[in-house]
Amino acid sequence: MKIKISILFAFVFLLAISCTHESQTLSDLPEVSFTNDVLPVFQTGCAISGCHDQSSAKEGEVYTNYENILSSIEPGHPENSKAYKSMTNYFQIMPPKTPLSVEDRTKIRVWILQGAKNN
Repeated sequence: MKIKISILFAFVFLLAISCTHESQTLSDLPEVSFTNDVLPVFQTGCAISGCHDQSSAKEGEVYTNYENILSSIEPGHPENSKAYKSMTNYFQIMPPKTPLSVEDRTKIRVWILQGAKNN
């Protein structure tokens, strides 16, 4: 019985302290720049030889400029965006040898949520 009470107390304690931070909304975040934040990630992680550059175009996807990248993005919906889903697919994460960092994937996710603007 003591174990059950201890587990319950620990759960309630963890629940209480986890709710003490302020949550951020999308509008609280700074706008992600396609040119400064997103394009460099695609250029160094995706639009490389043998992947999604102009000459390779794996699966017909070329990620060298805004128009090409946008063809696999659904603005406002990262979960429906082919490029983003490929970067975060647990079973076949892209790029395969050097997956993008959490920071880079987060930039791309926020950019998509913000409307995937060419800014």
